Amino acid sequence: MKLKRKFAFIVLLTFLSTGGWAQKYKLDKLSERDFEIEKDTSKLSSPAVFLIKHRETYFDYSDSDHWTIINEVTERIHILSKEGLDYATKKIPLYKNDTDKEILEEIEGATYNLEGGKVEKTKFDEKVVFEKNINKHWNESVFTMPNARVGSVVEWSYKTISPFWKVDDLVLQQDIPVKHYYAKIRTPQMFGFRVLKRGSFEISPNSSVESRSLGFTYAGTGGYGTSTIRSNSARVNFQEIISEYQKENIPALKEEPFVNNINNYRYSIIYELTSTEFSEGNVKNYAITWEEVARSIFKSKNFGKQLEDTRFLKEAAKNITSQYVEKEIILEKALELIKLRMTWNGEYGKYVEQDISKAYKNGAGNVAEINLSLIALLRECGLDVNPVLVSTQSNGVPLYPTLEGYNYVIAGLRENGKTLLLDATEKWSAVNILPARVYNWTGRMISDKGIAQEIDLNETSRAEEYHFVMAAIDNNGVVTGEVKERFVGNKALNYRQKKAGVAEKDIKSSLAEGFGLQEIIGIKVKNSVLVKEPIEEIFQFTSSNEADVVGNKIYFSPLLFLKLAENPFKEEFRQFPVNYINPFTNAKMVTLSIPEGYKVASIPQSLNMVLPDDTGAFLFHVAEQNGTLQITSRFSIKKPYIDAGYYESLREFYKRCVEKENEKIVLEKV
Repeated sequence: MKLKRKFAFIVLLTFLSTGGWAQKYKLDKLSERDFEIEKDTSKLSSPAVFLIKHRETYFDYSDSDHWTIINEVTERIHILSKEGLDYATKKIPLYKNDTDKEILEEIEGATYNLEGGKVEKTKFDEKVVFEKNINKHWNESVFTMPNARVGSVVEWSYKTISPFWKVDDLVLQQDIPVKHYYAKIRTPQMFGFRVLKRGSFEISPNSSVESRSLGFTYAGTGGYGTSTIRSNSARVNFQEIISEYQKENIPALKEEPFVNNINNYRYSIIYELTSTEFSEGNVKNYAITWEEVARSIFKSKNFGKQLEDTRFLKEAAKNITSQYVEKEIILEKALELIKLRMTWNGEYGKYVEQDISKAYKNGAGNVAEINLSLIALLRECGLDVNPVLVSTQSNGVPLYPTLEGYNYVIAGLRENGKTLLLDATEKWSAVNILPARVYNWTGRMISDKGIAQEIDLNETSRAEEYHFVMAAIDNNGVVTGEVKERFVGNKALNYRQKKAGVAEKDIKSSLAEGFGLQEIIGIKVKNSVLVKEPIEEIFQFTSSNEADVVGNKIYFSPLLFLKLAENPFKEEFRQFPVNYINPFTNAKMVTLSIPEGYKVASIPQSLNMVLPDDTGAFLFHVAEQNGTLQITSRFSIKKPYIDAGYYESLREFYKRCVEKENEKIVLEKV
């Protein structure tokens, strides 16, 4: 976020020399004790451990750069395994916007190894720092510590200088343990911040207010009637709010299945700018509510202003409306046109980098340029379509109203209590069938009338898959037959994303490996490019892995290779909510002929289960008639997010599903 940096001080300026205020934190000298791991249980199962993470953040001022934010960082890491060698490389992201950018300075570092009972030090050479251009808004500085190996301790310190009034989040929790964390944040009184906590941990800062005197130089004229430029020095006095955070023995962040963005739960402290007051009584407030955020975004020339002149789309709109009158058909045709005309360049963003008329002409653009073009086209078609702001899964779940909370925009039509959503950045999308990155809690529909309405992104999503097997088993336990699969909604989108353009032999190979089949004969795919239609896949198979023949009996699982093999929830406890992205249904139906001369000795009992609060359901049924088995399984999760408080029930639910689908049918020779 780039904010305006020029202002007038209401302070006393005097001609004084200037000097530095902060002192860089220095690490203690290493001893043999720092290399010990035997008694340190936090290190035993980790590839590395942060011995120290230290950061100080403060504001500085100069006449040329005005207010800047300084971060001074010092870190020390003990490398404990081969995998931990990755932590000998440091990557520092640096934001840039137009001519303004963050810079990196004063890099120091060393690697320490214990050799014959003595600590050997290898100094870091600043010349081996490499800067990479990641994209239009990010650079990355990268360096690797010399002579690092298993058992080494590496340390570094550096300073970043930022012209952007964004205090970087304090990220206490890492993917490896942190023995000692310390941060000092110093903010001038004229900046108002809201401080929030992410993650389930306790921390209370040591807070204080101190006076600070900050010197700077500025250019001035020599006096009335002269043009001489001279350099003057001045000093500003103000109150500074100081917060110190300290925490010991922070555990590593542990991954759990079905978590879309683990950073949503990482121990962090967030500073969000809420106001500035650079002269007495002249307070500028930044967005406080989501409605204010949404309205502020809409007013931007790089957002709402783009929808004011859509004349360049009149001809395209006329071609659509002259042929179709139904709203849903018009939505589909407009979406199809923009997808064919424009290609997503891979860049996210709620704001355009170029006018949508130019992006449309060029045939490419970022998320905003493509989807605002779609909205403009639909408005030219006479539909009351509005932007819907979204925070993607990679952007996380915003905890508070902020301009940075949204990083994506799609198109939405709200009518008669129903929402229709569209995203033209995804080639295989359709109305209400969006790419997975978009499904992240809720969005917010905004309009030029100042309306900001919360939208359930999953309100009309469908993710269904159906598997039909018609097969026979012989007296050697070999199963042959045909499989018909049907993928609906987001399941069809996922299929197209993975298999579009893939050679038939590779699809066969993938199916054989995934299902554990010896042979797949022929494969047909229907509706592969009809994005609003379900995908249908048909193939024939042979498998000798599905049954065990023991004496005069044959044992096999009712659903054959379609069974749920294991419970994904193995841990006894869970910290984080379960995120399925979309509610979904997985239905499996098997019709199986048994070999002549055999009878059914035993079959599993039917089962019908539901999760608390109608969160999910499981139905399982086996029936036999005239030598043919009919097996049905239907597994559904009805909510995209399940709170960790339901974990015990969910884990038991999966456990019983796995047991039932793996329970054996027994055939006996007559």
